[in-house]
Amino acid sequence: APRGRGRVFNPSPVTTLGNHTALLTEDRTYKKVPDAAYQEIVIRDLDDSGYLVGKRVSTQATKKPWLHRKDHDYRIHSTQPGFEQVMTYHHINEAVRYLESLGYKGKKAIFRQAVQVNATGTTDDQSWYSPHEKQLTFGTGFIDDAEDGETILHELGHAIQDAICPNFGQSYEAAAIGEGFGDYFAASFFAEFKPKKYQHCVMTWDGLLIGLDEGLDPPCLRQLKNKLTYQDFVAKDELEHSNGEIWSAALWDIRHKLGRDVSDRIIIESHFQLDGFTTFKRAARAIIDADTNLYGGKHKKDLMKIFNRKKIKVT
Repeated sequence: APRGRGRVFNPSPVTTLGNHTALLTEDRTYKKVPDAAYQEIVIRDLDDSGYLVGKRVSTQATKKPWLHRKDHDYRIHSTQPGFEQVMTYHHINEAVRYLESLGYKGKKAIFRQAVQVNATGTTDDQSWYSPHEKQLTFGTGFIDDAEDGETILHELGHAIQDAICPNFGQSYEAAAIGEGFGDYFAASFFAEFKPKKYQHCVMTWDGLLIGLDEGLDPPCLRQLKNKLTYQDFVAKDELEHSNGEIWSAALWDIRHKLGRDVSDRIIIESHFQLDGFTTFKRAARAIIDADTNLYGGKHKKDLMKIFNRKKIKVT
């Protein structure tokens, strides 16, 4: 397969620069992103078409202009059409490769065909995964959502859950677990690429102004380090993201205790026991069962401590 060259945010210009001050004026309008905020990367697993299409990811659903480079040189800036396609292709391709490295390949592959992406599918400031279309769609309101690697992988988190457990997220608790897992997956994947102060934060570029408005330090859309417990859960549709912070914080505590690969493996594996209407208690039990299946229950004591601290009673 041809190897391309590209320029991306990895995961965001804020984390690469180590702060947001070079990106905003005093009246909070966005400046041109400096060259130092980009990283040059190798784009792997492309087909021969010159489009950002491969066996793991396809940006073919993106509305024109569909980026085409016969020489596979996709080194463009965020102000140029097609940058979002470079971002979505590269980050999703690398994330799916990572899932394969954890053992999810061949007959155990989570995705049996290329993940379909519309990188600029709506002018609204929102993005989503459609279980019906099996497609990720990213919005272009304010900052283009696909300019933030963590927004991309958050949405991929929904696709992972749907691929393992179709129609995930049908109840208030399952919806919150979906949002919390998406935040966790993005944070876990990119943690080592970021300065330490940003490791527990997600969407520092896409959510920069919201984070500033909310007084978060550092500013971001959501944080995975918090003191929320299951007792803070409120059963309302519009609270699935804030309820999700209870779950993402529990998962982040697991990662902090057990390390990246072990945590990611048992958390992903746990989904094979869940259904669309799952609860926090059942999801916690599924993680403990996954640890039993994969590691002989080696981490059960640590997992129980974390769930107890979050007031999630494991039955």
